[in-house]
Amino acid sequence: MKNGNEACDKTDIGKTCQDLGFGGGTLSCSTSCTLLTGSCSTQGWATIPGGLFSMGSPTTEPCRDATDETQHQVTLTHGFEISPKETSQAEFQSVMSYNPASFNLCGSSCPVESVSWHEAATYCNKLSTSKGLALCYSCSGSGSSVACTEAPSYGGAAIYTCPGYRLPTDAEWEHAYRAGKTTALYNGTITGCVTADSNADVIAWYTGNAGSTPHPGGQKLANLWGLYDMAGNVYEWCHDWYQADLGTAQVSNPWGTATGAARVIRGGSYKNSPASVRAASRNSFNPASPHATIGFRCVRTRD
Repeated sequence: MKNGNEACDKTDIGKTCQDLGFGGGTLSCSTSCTLLTGSCSTQGWATIPGGLFSMGSPTTEPCRDATDETQHQVTLTHGFEISPKETSQAEFQSVMSYNPASFNLCGSSCPVESVSWHEAATYCNKLSTSKGLALCYSCSGSGSSVACTEAPSYGGAAIYTCPGYRLPTDAEWEHAYRAGKTTALYNGTITGCVTADSNADVIAWYTGNAGSTPHPGGQKLANLWGLYDMAGNVYEWCHDWYQADLGTAQVSNPWGTATGAARVIRGGSYKNSPASVRAASRNSFNPASPHATIGFRCVRTRD
């Protein structure tokens, strides 16, 4: 293996991303002769480009919450991978060896819910371990009693540099939901805020059609980047501590605050209104408290 400047040890000569458990991509070598897997791709995951987008909602958008949807420009300087579906009960069971879901009769392809932020972070860590990647979180304990925080090397803005799997930042989540769209929903505008909306029916399980229960993932229309259930089914944990006022200033790679009382949740759920499944809709919850409406999906920074 060579890094372009010096010959390295021969241990890894000829290895590919697939040899390390990824779906494809190209391995590279650092100046210190360590393998760089940032350009490897995870089998079955969607790759989201970085770039500039408008986060939040315009003041003219129906159903908006004026307290925490202030529109501002966000630049994400890295692309990232994201699971195209919410983490399922089967996936969680396989990785964590237990299933905490309140709706376990829904089936193995239904999203796992009733998981705390800490359990979701642990799941992402275990994915990292399976691929030999650095851990983005430091966790102690096990099962529902686990407690996690950002790993020392990846606190604050450095979370974007973590090579392993993690929860999406608030900004990454909205960027992924929108898939380049600026409308209230990723398939168009919204007219019904409280009980039902025709566009929400197409993309989301929510109070207007879900029957107060989650549903198997991937049944509704995906967005243009191939992501399912970003709207509805279950809320999704994000990495950030929640802050209501994000301001109007343009920002790059936002990550929230160093401390807080609640973590961001996004997307709305099977029990929520059409207003809650909009791209800009934000909510929060105690990270130590599982809830039957909250699940998650992991992401990984790509160079």
